[in-house]
Amino acid sequence: MADIMTVLVTVAMWIVGAMGVIGIPVLGIGLMASLSGGSTEVSGIKALADGVMPGQLVIGLAGLAVVVPGVIFICLQLRRILLTLADGDPFVPENASRLSRVGIAIAAMELIRIATVMVVSTVPSLVGDEPPRLATQFILWISVAALFVLSQVFREGTRLREEEKMTI
Repeated sequence: MADIMTVLVTVAMWIVGAMGVIGIPVLGIGLMASLSGGSTEVSGIKALADGVMPGQLVIGLAGLAVVVPGVIFICLQLRRILLTLADGDPFVPENASRLSRVGIAIAAMELIRIATVMVVSTVPSLVGDEPPRLATQFILWISVAALFVLSQVFREGTRLREEEKMTI
């Protein structure tokens, strides 16, 4: 099962990486078109962005610039955890730290997203008549809390296992 999950995590990591490689330049060119009155040409590529507010593109570009490396980082941490699971020894001290890092990464991505929306919303020329709505997802913060709880469970499990090894 760990091998299948490792493959799935690896595929997800590559898909997100490809989305970043494609999406960041596309949104960047769209932002240039939006800021230059609706159209622009870059290296023979003509971009039209009529009716798209620059703020939407800034939020999308910032989102991709944060989410892509964040998800890749999370996938790498999960792969390392899965490798210990495949080896038959998931209760190692490093896995507790890895789970904490995943929780921190998810929280940081959400906080950066919220900050980006707040900053872009304060610039009227970027958002027009309809500023973006600021919303956060309660389930995301519950997931972050769950990751920190699991991290502590792994720490305690590792400690108990080491303590058991010391007894005869």
